[in-house]
Amino acid sequence: MHAFISHNHRDKPQVTPLAARLRLLGVDVWLDSWKIRPGDRIPGKVNEALGLVDTVMVFWSANSSKSPWVNTEWEAALTRRLRDDSFRVIPVVLDDTPLPPLLEPIMWVSVVDGDVDRAARELVGVDSQAELVKTMQRTVEESGLEYRYFHGFGVIVGCPRCGAPSSKLEGWSAVDHVRDDMYAGVRCTECGWDEGGEV
Repeated sequence: MHAFISHNHRDKPQVTPLAARLRLLGVDVWLDSWKIRPGDRIPGKVNEALGLVDTVMVFWSANSSKSPWVNTEWEAALTRRLRDDSFRVIPVVLDDTPLPPLLEPIMWVSVVDGDVDRAARELVGVDSQAELVKTMQRTVEESGLEYRYFHGFGVIVGCPRCGAPSSKLEGWSAVDHVRDDMYAGVRCTECGWDEGGEV
């Protein structure tokens, strides 16, 4: 699946985690913040993307219902659907805002409850949470990325500040004897980035 994510920028905090899960499930995701760079002509990039994808996911909310961009994108997607039976338009409902009449009869996915794992499973046809995790793990393994686990932080593939590979990261731990708390995390030996927390 090669999916264009149509959404309003105010909904990014809800949209991005689901888009990231879709990417881990092998979906080729077109999300503006991942694909458009400074200096790019936004209408040109969006138009180009809409011509290349086989699916448009319309993230619907009170914000997107008022967005001329989102309305133009879903209308263009429906027009393409009329010409191409294999093209898919999938509404992804973020809140209780009613879908437009033309999108209403299309099978949609709800994220009103915030369960992005379930929504990702529905969008790609994975039956269970276990299958979702196994599929994402396979994608990570097939990517060839070197990743490591650090107590107090979790799994990481590289430094989020400088891009150093995980081989340039090291774990750390410290004890606060006054509060009787232990802290752990990870730091980058290249740029000094550091993050962690209480364990």
